[in-house]
Amino acid sequence: MSQENLPDINSLSAHERALREQIAQLQDFVEHGPEREREAREEAMRTLPPPSELQGRKREKEFMEKLSRGELKNEKRNQTKSGFLLVLLILAILAMGLWVYGIINDSF
Repeated sequence: MSQENLPDINSLSAHERALREQIAQLQDFVEHGPEREREAREEAMRTLPPPSELQGRKREKEFMEKLSRGELKNEKRNQTKSGFLLVLLILAILAMGLWVYGIINDSF
């Protein structure tokens, strides 16, 4: 009879341990749960920007995306134009430098 009761006792003791662990977890939750929830809310408040700032950032991002499509073409066009004008300016400076150098060499 003792051998037949042994598996029952083992299963009951395992069940008792599981219940004790579950009770301990529930007691811990009851004692510390509200404090943990409050800390989690405070952490979320510290890490996330205020909702108005999120909306502002979203609006700014959408504006920059819309702006960049048309502005990108304009910016490339302006840079190309500016680069061409820079090359012309450098050539004009070199031509004037050579002209002045030629006048100075002829006069001596």
